[in-house]
Amino acid sequence: MALVWLTVFLTSVSGLLQSEEDPNLPIKNLRMEPGERRLTWDLHGNVPEILCFINSKLITKATDNNHYCQFHVLPLCELKNFTISLTKGPPFLMGIQYPLQEGNPGAAAQRLDCWVHDADFLTCSWEVGREAPSDVQYHLYRQELRLPKQLQILVRGTSHGATIPCVDRSVELSEIERLSSPNITATCNKSYSMMEWKVSSHVNLRFEYELQIQKGSNPAYTEKLQENFFQIHNPGNYMARLKVKGFFRNTWSEWSAPQYFVCDLGEDSQQLNCLLTVLVLLGTLLVLGLAVVLCGRYSVLQKLFPPIPHMKDPITDNLQSSKLVAWEASRASWEDCPVAEVQVLGET
Repeated sequence: MALVWLTVFLTSVSGLLQSEEDPNLPIKNLRMEPGERRLTWDLHGNVPEILCFINSKLITKATDNNHYCQFHVLPLCELKNFTISLTKGPPFLMGIQYPLQEGNPGAAAQRLDCWVHDADFLTCSWEVGREAPSDVQYHLYRQELRLPKQLQILVRGTSHGATIPCVDRSVELSEIERLSSPNITATCNKSYSMMEWKVSSHVNLRFEYELQIQKGSNPAYTEKLQENFFQIHNPGNYMARLKVKGFFRNTWSEWSAPQYFVCDLGEDSQQLNCLLTVLVLLGTLLVLGLAVVLCGRYSVLQKLFPPIPHMKDPITDNLQSSKLVAWEASRASWEDCPVAEVQVLGET
């Protein structure tokens, strides 16, 4: 039984450079169709089930009567080995390398890393290639894949004197999210305390929590939870902190800052609270009493010194109510005035 290995390399012209093929091979002309994201070939005769691999890792099975393998995403920059094999019959293996690489790989961006944080932000970082020219500039691109909440991130370099290869990474947003530890709110009394919290995320819907609690001077203990609340009985005064991760994910957030809750005030504190309440009431009564005194005093002053009524100005008031007539000098004349007869009765 012979093992057939056919290596097919990409070229810049046709995309494929095939070695000499055995005319009796059941599969020929292995090729990549990037636009359709599938690896396809020509069949000669009946063949059993065909398996497709990327870098020796089984990815999927052939579909459409063994005519091609469909991929959700294809690499844009990193060279990978795509191979196919048969499940039955003589050992058979055929492969190609994809995609075509141009330029010096040492000039490409290194250690591309991306993460989602604060629910709404995607941040990516990378390092300059060890062999990159001094004028290299890197540009970040992203495209959404056909699957929901998945992205393909690409960093492409440019230079005036050299061709810079690109680097890419396909990510599922829920896997690269770095969750922030939520804030804890609590309502409590001497009998119980109810703690609640809320995690903000658009890509993870279920979470796991670790809640650490320390009552007074007792040793701290940890509760593993899937709910966003927890109740403790007879809490006293306690400290709590929390960390979170997406369900079925491996990366935990940092511990939240310790939060302290006072649920049992004790006799001294209760007495102090009572005293403060009494002082507040006394202060309120004092303010009301002072207001009453001031209002009464103002009323007495009004009675002792009533306001002076408005005094009438005979001249101004008469002028305001009478009509003024303009005197024309040209019409000035003596007027006859009646004279009453005066009788003199005597002299003194």
